[in-house]
Amino acid sequence: MSDYDWIDDDAFCVTFVRGLTPREALARFDVEVFDGDDEEGDFDEGLVSARPAEGGTILCEWNGFAGTLPEVLSRLSSGTVTASVFRNVNMLSRFVHYADGKEVLDFEWMFPGDDDGGPYLAERTELGLVGEESAGDLPEALKLAERVTGVRPDASSETVTAHCVFEHY
Repeated sequence: MSDYDWIDDDAFCVTFVRGLTPREALARFDVEVFDGDDEEGDFDEGLVSARPAEGGTILCEWNGFAGTLPEVLSRLSSGTVTASVFRNVNMLSRFVHYADGKEVLDFEWMFPGDDDGGPYLAERTELGLVGEESAGDLPEALKLAERVTGVRPDASSETVTAHCVFEHY
């Protein structure tokens, strides 16, 4: 988890986007994109921070969920792939994977339950994200996002290079 020290592990949505820079990823929305970092405390909600990563970009929302919404992911994944890892303070969780504008996988990673198939079943099983006895853990959900997108944090991921505010989410 040391690669992800910047995640607020109580409530967050982290979205991995293959092949796009932070500005390119945020520019896919009708929002103003700002360079650099902003303090989370400056906003009540909706701040999306974009970090460069090996293979693409990682978007992070503190206490947000926009990265789980079909209208966001279909647009963001057009011509590429995305994966979002979400958790809120009520212990609700989701893992959502999109490719070229279409949903590929959607499940609750903290309490995955039984699964008789579906995309990435071998990877989910290996990571302990399948089965009634499984209690999904954040490192494993993040590892699955890395695998399905090919995006991994690197030394540059410590720095937010662009951000925006989704005011309507």
